[in-house]
Amino acid sequence: MAATRLIEVQRRALAFGMEWLPVLGDPGLACAQARREGATHLALSGNPSAALGLAYGLPRQGPGYWSAADLLAQEYPQGAWACIVALDAQTWHVLACHEGVVLARADRSYPQRELAGQAIADLRLAYPRLQQLDTQGAHADLLSRLARRAAVAAGLQTVRRGRPLWRVLLGGGLLGLAWWGYAHGVPGDAAPGTLDAAQAWRHTLAQTLARQPLHGEAGTRSLLRAVHAQPVRLAGWVLKSLHCQPGAPADAWQCRSEYRRTDPRADNRGLLQAAPPGWRLDFPSLDQAQARWNLAVAGQVADPETLPRARLVARDWASALQAVLPAFTALRVHSPQPVPLVAPRDAEGQALPRPAGFPQLATRLVKVEGPLRSAGLLAPLAQAVSWTKATVTHAPGTRPGLKTSRLVLHLEGALYEHH
Repeated sequence: MAATRLIEVQRRALAFGMEWLPVLGDPGLACAQARREGATHLALSGNPSAALGLAYGLPRQGPGYWSAADLLAQEYPQGAWACIVALDAQTWHVLACHEGVVLARADRSYPQRELAGQAIADLRLAYPRLQQLDTQGAHADLLSRLARRAAVAAGLQTVRRGRPLWRVLLGGGLLGLAWWGYAHGVPGDAAPGTLDAAQAWRHTLAQTLARQPLHGEAGTRSLLRAVHAQPVRLAGWVLKSLHCQPGAPADAWQCRSEYRRTDPRADNRGLLQAAPPGWRLDFPSLDQAQARWNLAVAGQVADPETLPRARLVARDWASALQAVLPAFTALRVHSPQPVPLVAPRDAEGQALPRPAGFPQLATRLVKVEGPLRSAGLLAPLAQAVSWTKATVTHAPGTRPGLKTSRLVLHLEGALYEHH
């Protein structure tokens, strides 16, 4: 990673060129993530925290540093804003924020002002209402404002690198025991048991993953097509809501649609005659109808070797979600949770040890809400997603807009990742 650059303004060291990642889940894990990435300092942007900034190559014992990008986000907490700052005669730097949070694709330098302007144009594709601050010839004024805000803002946090002494000693002791075991044991004795354990663990993992198969882009589009195909109005009845979730087997989804009678001339006989093939109708009351139907949603068992790495999920996949966020009312991605595995047992009922290097998989809960028409934007991003619930609600009186619609989709699923 390129070293973060410091510019001193009014005795404040402003940091430019930090790497920004979306915060996925618990912000309390930010320090551990920054440590894994090899950063020297970090910053959290937003309230609540929604972006993690990583600084590289800064002295750990410095007098204090502040992120210029986060200071801009604090200066403009509402709307989408961007600016170009000339750091020197050959460096044009782009800062951008949205609703008080630094954008992941901002805080970058360019050798020409035209390239910086193109970067802002690219950001505007994802944020159509992005406003650009006029800093032509007024860079010093903006930097002065950021420096004044730094006087009351939190600075960058230092990322602690060293391990506690007891961990170092413990690691050394375990290493010594391992070497003693290798030197005094017979390598051939452990090989068959290790092979059996590896096979048993692989079988357990395959069974676990088969219970929640990946739907990917093809399965997601299949699910959305089936939802789109359901009639909103039928024989004087109007859709109220639709619910779908996997059954047994996992690719056989079970769906339920609820309708209400809006036309005084409508009756049960007319709805029964107009119902699509495969519907099983029930009438809880004179003005309500409930249809049950089945849906086949193809999926495949996840291959641990092809699942995205955790860092790429936080950097690239989440950034892609940010690009389509303006078309939804909510896109939430929770903290990763390990895929639960029950240790297989040998013939004597003893738990087999987990093999070294065995895949460490995790899933993140994903929740989506927004206009049904926006759902197609999610399909290309669902390569490692397994959907577990789809709901559509119908609100006939709603005025359509960018994030509003008469048909609102709610999706829940799990994103697989490899640690």
